[in-house]
Amino acid sequence: MKKVTVIDYLIERLHEIGVDDIFGVPGDYNLSFLDDVEKSSSVNWIGDCNELNAAYAADGYARKKGVGALITTFDVGELSAINGIAGSYAEHIPVIAITGAPTTKVQENKKLMHHTDATGNFKRSYRAYKQFTETQALLGFENAGAEIDRALTTAIIKRRPVYISLPLDVAHSMIDAPSAPLNLTVQNTDHNKRVAQRLVDELKKAKRPVILAGNEIMTFRAKTEFENLINQTHIPVATMLLGKSSINEENPYFIGTYYPNYGDKRVLNYVDQSDLVIVFGSKLIDVNTGSFTQCFTQKETVVLNCDNTDFFGEKSRGVNINNLIKNLENFDYQFDFESTGLNNVTPDVKYEDNDDQELNLSQYMYAFKNFMKPDDTIYTETGTSQYGLSFMNLKKGVDFEAQPLWGSIGYTLPAVLGSQIADPEGRHILSIGDGSAQMTIQELSLIQRHHLKPIIFLVDNDGYTIERVIHGAHAKYNDIAVWDYTKIPAAMGITEDTMDVSVATNKQEMLAIMDKIADDRSKAHFVILKTKALDAPELVKKIGKSMSLIDKSHFYGEE
Repeated sequence: MKKVTVIDYLIERLHEIGVDDIFGVPGDYNLSFLDDVEKSSSVNWIGDCNELNAAYAADGYARKKGVGALITTFDVGELSAINGIAGSYAEHIPVIAITGAPTTKVQENKKLMHHTDATGNFKRSYRAYKQFTETQALLGFENAGAEIDRALTTAIIKRRPVYISLPLDVAHSMIDAPSAPLNLTVQNTDHNKRVAQRLVDELKKAKRPVILAGNEIMTFRAKTEFENLINQTHIPVATMLLGKSSINEENPYFIGTYYPNYGDKRVLNYVDQSDLVIVFGSKLIDVNTGSFTQCFTQKETVVLNCDNTDFFGEKSRGVNINNLIKNLENFDYQFDFESTGLNNVTPDVKYEDNDDQELNLSQYMYAFKNFMKPDDTIYTETGTSQYGLSFMNLKKGVDFEAQPLWGSIGYTLPAVLGSQIADPEGRHILSIGDGSAQMTIQELSLIQRHHLKPIIFLVDNDGYTIERVIHGAHAKYNDIAVWDYTKIPAAMGITEDTMDVSVATNKQEMLAIMDKIADDRSKAHFVILKTKALDAPELVKKIGKSMSLIDKSHFYGEE
């Protein structure tokens, strides 16, 4: 049997499941096995500015490629990354979080080491990661290969992050090379089959069924199969915010993005008056339900996701979305879509242009809708960009990414770069505000180092606009430092040949810039949109006001 080092075994298995690039930051507990990563012909090393950015980038990579990985050093590095891993856990993104650890003897002898709290406790970070990863593997000399296989298989099947702790001495020990590919088949259980049968039984009784499509359709890589199911059954389908682009929005059975009180009234009325609402691959969280203002009730609702199944309040364990779709395809059922009166509905996405002299976000979002092309990958930052752009109808093949559930501001900038590393030929667009950008903007340096070509629209309006429209419109805590964003790329060593920088202060300048860069794939584009503080489209203002009222009623007892 061929022998390999544990780190080479791990690299081989990572490559097998689809990881070609590993993100991270070097530290003295991982340096020696980063040598092996650099020597490998199977994976590339992507050095990030900090561990949190590396976790965000690995998440973006995983959304595009199916799985991502990062390597950090012990305690200080892995704890820096944990917020990013927690977001991946919340939104079902499989990221392999690998940390370099002190040697087994150091840990067994409870040596008082740097990058620890000097108590001899080497499991504090491991215990923290237990809260935000599907499984954890503490590699030793006897179990390394089996534990690597178990962790990676879990990540792929469960579509959630896993944690691998790799001590320095274990990393270079010799073990048997992989003898067979990993078994990544998910068993089609009797429970899954029973759920499918019951769902079809309920559909046959329903007069006004609707599917609210969620994020697990994307994270479980089931978009094609789900659309085939919709084409077979003709069930009306709307997406939720946590699930935007889970179906081709040019599909004839797509009726819009569902968010209570916003959107096409015919669509809202149909969903709210449906006698069978199927939440498919998601949950009825606040960002999917307009802070729980949906009109349908538990007695009309079926919720199906990997964590749990709920038929009208009757709960049971979760289902695998891929197998559920396969089981549903075997049934003879087709709905009379024409009876809905929703044929050829063009959802009212409420994007209205204007001719104001000063640039405003209504002009930008109206123009953005026209700037979009088929097969784009679009990232929208938590806040104004996400809420403002989530209601536009997407062109075929568009991959719309955001982080509406976890909502960590600054996430999208490293994530869109990670996504582009996974898909270097795809057109990637980011819409981000200045407040969020200030959290992670140093990661722009990846553009020069790895020849990336994203299009980045940065809205420069002096603060946290989404927070202002929710609460504290003129409060100092919603202000941020004034930066000259035009100088940041040069400060990071990004040349004009690699990325151009443009500034728009009015509609005409913005449209001219968009026209110039739309088809230019020779370099990256950084577009700074100067708007007033408190500028937000009416849609965002209404959503912000609604969130404010709900927050007060939930937390302060106000009506």
